[in-house]
Amino acid sequence: MVLLLTDVFLLLTQILLWIVVGLVIWYFLSKVLDRKFLGLLVLLLFLAVIILAFFRGGIDEPGSVLELLWRVLSFPLTPFGLGLILLFLLITGKVAKLTRRIVIAVLILLAFSSIPLVAYFLAQELEMEAIELIAPVPALEAGSRQVIVLLGRGTTRPQLRPRVNPLPPNPPPVERAITPDQFDVLSNLHVQITEHGDRILYAAQLYQEETRRGTNPLIVVSAGRRSDRRQKEGEIREDITEARDIQRLLTQNLGVPENRILLDHDNGNIRNSAERVKALLQNQQVNFGNQIMLVASAINMNRAALTFREVFNESRIVARPTDFFTLPQPQRLAQVATGRDLVEREIQVTDVLPTAEAFYISSQALQEYLNSLYYFLRGWIKPFQAPNLNRPITSTTNQPLQTVPNQPPPELPQPSPQSPTSP
Repeated sequence: MVLLLTDVFLLLTQILLWIVVGLVIWYFLSKVLDRKFLGLLVLLLFLAVIILAFFRGGIDEPGSVLELLWRVLSFPLTPFGLGLILLFLLITGKVAKLTRRIVIAVLILLAFSSIPLVAYFLAQELEMEAIELIAPVPALEAGSRQVIVLLGRGTTRPQLRPRVNPLPPNPPPVERAITPDQFDVLSNLHVQITEHGDRILYAAQLYQEETRRGTNPLIVVSAGRRSDRRQKEGEIREDITEARDIQRLLTQNLGVPENRILLDHDNGNIRNSAERVKALLQNQQVNFGNQIMLVASAINMNRAALTFREVFNESRIVARPTDFFTLPQPQRLAQVATGRDLVEREIQVTDVLPTAEAFYISSQALQEYLNSLYYFLRGWIKPFQAPNLNRPITSTTNQPLQTVPNQPPPELPQPSPQSPTSP
């Protein structure tokens, strides 16, 4: 009876939120935007869809019309997009007096989102949710292996690869041409990682730890094709996915055998990744003991863990967040660290001055809140029912849960110096 009432409450909440979203869109289109401007916007959007459909292919391909259209339509919901649109409306005088005040107020709020203290607070709240999901690794059922799922989208950069075709006999003259020696150096660099590359390093560390535990670990890398990378003649889609680059980094630089890695080459959101990982494990007949170790960015971990829990039904989801922007608040660490062991951030005078880095962090946090709202509206997660992601599954072995002792992590290369740091 309690479960039924909770489901009804969630359904009513979803319906009310959809109504609110519809009313906001209706007000924005009918009251804020000028009709001529709205007509021009619709025309440009329509032309853009036609042009992109002609050049970018069908809806099932990465970078398809639907994906690009979603990016365009969701642009006003991002802090940067909303700021540009409101600033344009304010400059052109296309708003009424009352609406002008609302626009100015929103612009002030956007300016606040560029302040490091505000950005740090927004990200810290999301990352604290990820920390609260961390729990000891339960013992696996007999005969099963530890599966580590790495959500790897956006962790590596596109780069040159070693040449497979011979050099042209008479290359055309070009300005500032790359020499063969320079190409050899560039094409033999290790895989370049982004500011989110900590996920790859942490997955490799967890693999080494699970190997020492004797759980026969397997890494599943979920990362699709780069939408901004052209596919050349003779290339197959699987060879130019980000998952393939991550596999190269894991095998060549981080000591993970190739036969201990499964690749999910398809693009999509976290929900799609969870569904494909489940299908991949079933097709490969992997006995994962109803337990998944999930590696994701801390700011996305709560949504990712809830999504995997929904897709994998009653399986345990062992959350292992990384790629943190912030540190936990000192009072939350009081019971586990004191003195020199307590690493805390010192507030500086510059923390009240707007920065591009703080705006980036705020944008990431606000985007995650929007994504979580979207997942809730789709019925993919139930945020009001915080599940015990590590609750044991009934098994024939009846093995008790065991706490894994801490072990020193292996030495790993450091992420790219271009990573944004916490303000």
